[in-house]
Amino acid sequence: MEFFDSLAQGMSALMGWQTGLALLVGAALGVVVGVLPGVGPGVTIAVLLPFTYGMPPLAGISLLLGVYCGAFYGGAVTSILIRTPGEASSIMTMFDGYPMARAGQAQRALSLAFMSAFVGGMVSALLLGIAARPMAQFAAHFGAAENAMAILLAAVCVGKAYRRQFPAAMMMMGLGFFLATVGIDPNSNEQRYTFGLAGVLSGIPLVPVAVGLFGLAQALVMVSSPVPHFDAALIGRAGVSWRGFLEPFRYPRSMGKGLFLGAAIGVLPAVGAALSTSLAYFWAQRGARDKTPFGQGNPEGIVAAECANNSNSGGAMITVLTLGIPGDAITAIIMGVFVVHGIVPGPSLFMDRPEIINGVLAALLVINVLILGLLVISVKPLARLAYVNPRVLGLVILALCFVGAYSAANSMYYVLVSAAFGLFGLVCARANIPTIPLILGMVMGDTLESALRQVLGRSEGDLAPFFTRPMSLTMGVLMVLMVAWPWLRQGWQRVWPDRKA
Repeated sequence: MEFFDSLAQGMSALMGWQTGLALLVGAALGVVVGVLPGVGPGVTIAVLLPFTYGMPPLAGISLLLGVYCGAFYGGAVTSILIRTPGEASSIMTMFDGYPMARAGQAQRALSLAFMSAFVGGMVSALLLGIAARPMAQFAAHFGAAENAMAILLAAVCVGKAYRRQFPAAMMMMGLGFFLATVGIDPNSNEQRYTFGLAGVLSGIPLVPVAVGLFGLAQALVMVSSPVPHFDAALIGRAGVSWRGFLEPFRYPRSMGKGLFLGAAIGVLPAVGAALSTSLAYFWAQRGARDKTPFGQGNPEGIVAAECANNSNSGGAMITVLTLGIPGDAITAIIMGVFVVHGIVPGPSLFMDRPEIINGVLAALLVINVLILGLLVISVKPLARLAYVNPRVLGLVILALCFVGAYSAANSMYYVLVSAAFGLFGLVCARANIPTIPLILGMVMGDTLESALRQVLGRSEGDLAPFFTRPMSLTMGVLMVLMVAWPWLRQGWQRVWPDRKA
């Protein structure tokens, strides 16, 4: 009953014209950027972030959520029609969607993908409504020690998600934590790493950093990259079929596997939809009802991948709303909207601003309905966006980035910061160094510093509180095990070479 009360309150919060317009624009824009080559939701959300400052909080969040969710739907279009994934998480959809389209079943493949994504998105939103409040009540028992260890554990999870790039990811995370300390110390009023620059006294702002790292850097990559060539003959066959919309429900096992993995992995920091779609795809191969080989047009591959892809969003928002810990760069930027409007994500948010929590739940449900409706009536013209020259698109994004950076504070300082981090992001892209951990570090840095100050201030510098509180100790042990796991595994294999760790 509480869930339906929350949903009704959330729907009421969406009734304003600004929020309703933001939902529609965000959903449409998300689908478009999912289809456009090389753009993606991260770039678009970074560019849009400065423009959300003048909106009501829920309208700004709804706009960015629309882009976030819509891009997952749009990515399936190019994966199926031109064998070019719009998103990394759409790669698995490509394996069976493109052969199906080549066999003259493009409408069937698109319909399978859209309905599976819709089911995943709706289940994800319902998960948020059901699980967020109990998780917030659990997190309310966290003290400063638990908050600090949770952030450090999230940082290690981010690093481990990059596997062989673990040192580089942790280095960038540390750089993000460091950048969060720049400015005036809130306790002593001493200047920290300002080097006498007046613009840095209030800290390094998140908005131009995000615009630079994700918007400018990607625009520069697109401008300097060769124009791709592909066979676009299948775009003319784009469309949907009502029979195809019902087909995913013939494969409940594959659908369930995708939903379970997508929802579970969505909660984990920095793991993201790409891993959940891969695991769901390969899991669906076991016991598949359809006997068509996977990779040659099996519908269950599309169902599992798209259900897992779109069921990530709710899980990712759970950690933002309940713990104040973003799971990826996109949710970190969305969290920036909360911070700008003076809203602190965490357990207290459920008591202080319930209309925001309920509004996010209702927005996710409405966004998925809007996106499905937009795709049904306009999938063919949307598919033609794949023809857009990425170099021209890069120039447009470049201009929008500078306009957005300036408009955030009507200051050239923001433009200079954005340009500096854009060049830095381009260097990182060429050197294959991940930049997402830097943004996550900047977003979580203030919370980590505040928690550490509270713990160490009360204990007079003693680290004992981190190891005497059960939850803090448990997270610390998990963190150590995650870091030490490669060496533990090697030791196991030396002692017992015939057994796998």
